[in-house]
Amino acid sequence: MAERSPVSSAGDELADVSPACLDVTGVSYSYGALQALAEVNIGVPKGAVCSILGPNGAGKSTLASVIVGALIPSVGSIGLDGTDVTNERMSTRIRRGLAFVPEGGAVFPSLSVAENLVVGDRGGARRSADDVYQRAVNLFPFLGKRWRERAGMLSGGEQQMLSLARVLSHTPKLVVIDELSHGLAPAIIDQLFAVLTRHKGRTTFVIIEQYVARAREICDELVVLSHGHVALAGQTRDLPMAAIEKAYEL
Repeated sequence: MAERSPVSSAGDELADVSPACLDVTGVSYSYGALQALAEVNIGVPKGAVCSILGPNGAGKSTLASVIVGALIPSVGSIGLDGTDVTNERMSTRIRRGLAFVPEGGAVFPSLSVAENLVVGDRGGARRSADDVYQRAVNLFPFLGKRWRERAGMLSGGEQQMLSLARVLSHTPKLVVIDELSHGLAPAIIDQLFAVLTRHKGRTTFVIIEQYVARAREICDELVVLSHGHVALAGQTRDLPMAAIEKAYEL
């Protein structure tokens, strides 16, 4: 097995005594003749927040798609909580406790806010609608006043918050978020990051992010992709901004 990138800042002790929540081992993926990922190795401990950074075209969204099962790697494996899920569909991974928030969020525009929160609940432990609603309102209070509105009437930022509230209300093991803050107003970004900060240590996050400074504020681990390769990886506290900026140039 290829050596993984040294990503383990949820505490070295945690990495030593429990399996990683996510193992990406020797993963490669190509779109025809174009190689988007090349031998990517990442290990994320339970409860850690890992940010995947890199310039446009680095392979970040492709990596997210491989992790959640939307794409199957041509080489390598994906492990979730010690189980090899490489060839499993996304729906099966969701039942194992994985949740995915794609770029721009994912809502059912013709359904109400309340219906969006409970539709497709395929997690391991089903919760009552009242419990889910209360959890969602605790995360984003504005949702309490918008229950009956169609989700398509919400702004882009509000839809992103609804998407995040939906996955977090069902207590997933691993949440993968593609381009968390892309195109959103600063006030919305602040609210999203505040909610993620509150969940640190309770849920494992892999966040594809474009803003390095914001990523550094919240994440335990950083991975910088460049041309499909891991250019830099490690605990955030050990990676100065200068090293991250240099990795962008590789």
